[in-house]
Amino acid sequence: MHKYRFQGRHQSGLTAIELMVTLSILGILIAIAAPSMTRFVAQWRVSNAVNSFTGALRIARTEAIARSRPVVLCRVASNTSTSCQTTIGTNGLASGWIVFVDMDGNAAFSTAGGDELLLRQEALSGIDSIEPTDSSMPKFTFYPSGLSNKPAGFNFDAAGFANTSIPDWARKGICMTKSGRIRYVADSADCGTNEQP
Repeated sequence: MHKYRFQGRHQSGLTAIELMVTLSILGILIAIAAPSMTRFVAQWRVSNAVNSFTGALRIARTEAIARSRPVVLCRVASNTSTSCQTTIGTNGLASGWIVFVDMDGNAAFSTAGGDELLLRQEALSGIDSIEPTDSSMPKFTFYPSGLSNKPAGFNFDAAGFANTSIPDWARKGICMTKSGRIRYVADSADCGTNEQP
């Protein structure tokens, strides 16, 4: 007569206490990482806005030279608008912009006047404002010579910070000379005299 001994399968896993400890450690690590992740996202959004805007300025200048016609970059109020705004508004060019060939020379987009839309930029996510140093300048014109109507500086601010206490890492600036040369700075207040209107 054979005797069979029943051998139960060895079970492995976490006990409730081990699971609670693991979740607590995970929570602490997430709490430590969250502020640096917020900073990373804000910096990425500001860099993306700077790249989009400087790319638009370069397109405007290049097309003005290539077409021998003035090319305008102007602020629009919404993602569907093609009307150039006459004021800079509360958040500057963060509401979006268009670039167009100004065939009739009136610095306002009009298909009836033969103007050609080259680029449309919708409002950028996570950007509170794109403010030019001259708040009376919601539009910039590049002429066939490659020169702009005036030099300018711009500040790009990430959303979620009070304007008076925005940290250095949540803001970037650019300076543009009348000839269209672009220089990157921490704040547009650092622009030189030939980059200020």
